[in-house]
Amino acid sequence: MLSYQKPNLPIPPREVLERFDVQEPLDTRFQSCARLLQAVWRGRKGFAVGSYSRGTENPRILGSRLDSSAARAGVNYLRPDIAKLVRREMAYRERGALIDEARAWENLLSSSALVFNLFGPMKLDLVLAKKVLKAAFGIDAKQVEAVHFETSPGRGDDAYIGDHTALDVLIAYTGKDAKSGFIGIEVKYSESRPGTATPVKERHLEVARRSKLFVDPDDSALHQAPLRQFYAEHTLCYSMVHERRHFDRGAFVVVSPTLNHEMAATIETYRRHLDPAGSNSLPFGVVSLESIVAAISDAGETDLARKLDERYLDLSPIFDLIDDWEPQFAAVS
Repeated sequence: MLSYQKPNLPIPPREVLERFDVQEPLDTRFQSCARLLQAVWRGRKGFAVGSYSRGTENPRILGSRLDSSAARAGVNYLRPDIAKLVRREMAYRERGALIDEARAWENLLSSSALVFNLFGPMKLDLVLAKKVLKAAFGIDAKQVEAVHFETSPGRGDDAYIGDHTALDVLIAYTGKDAKSGFIGIEVKYSESRPGTATPVKERHLEVARRSKLFVDPDDSALHQAPLRQFYAEHTLCYSMVHERRHFDRGAFVVVSPTLNHEMAATIETYRRHLDPAGSNSLPFGVVSLESIVAAISDAGETDLARKLDERYLDLSPIFDLIDDWEPQFAAVS
């Protein structure tokens, strides 16, 4: 579905970025394209632009954000029923769940909005979830039992890994062998370096060492960004199966666009820390955002798939802007 036929991901010209109020010097190539795509999408839909401030700086217009009135209307979400689901999920969030509500409603580039746009319809329709689970994740389940967001079985609980690690999404299912299973999912859209460097709890280290998932669970590279988040979530998933036995099987999966090469490099670095001998105890996998959108389309939700593609994947508007761009020169007297 992705209309991508160019040899390389472009670096949008500064004048184009400034025209759409998305000139961010620290953006990676993919972030710059994705931010511009969100600004173009917002403009085409007629939604008012929002502002952003970092620290004590004055607010400034940012094309990839919505103004507060548009945000309150829920237009960051692709269907009204998804926006309604988000309101309900925020109201009934798990104890200790950290949800940045302003980011979820106002930030078009936010992965938290993508999480609900992508998996919210599956929570509302478990038959759809079952079809996508098979087509995109390779799991032929008897049935999907539930879809949970921003979830952890025990934040800060030493029965697990002792910290506040949580999964973006957890899909619980029953296999055709009647065994229970789940996929723990972390969704990355434009991010290049996931998570922050927080101290690793001793309980986390104990579980990681027992798991045999890692070549060296004490390697400092796993304890800091950008690998720290994956290390914690993977170990948490392991504890849910092998320490607490909530499920008979499980897997940890990262979902990301194919063209986010910085995230792909981070994922590949993380893979090199995994011990192949322990891979069966709690498998790690990567599923492209493109393949999930294709699976949604194949499951009959063609309109939703089209909207997801337009919003997050189809970069043809960016290519058109660059093809039409002509630099502006000051007049020579």
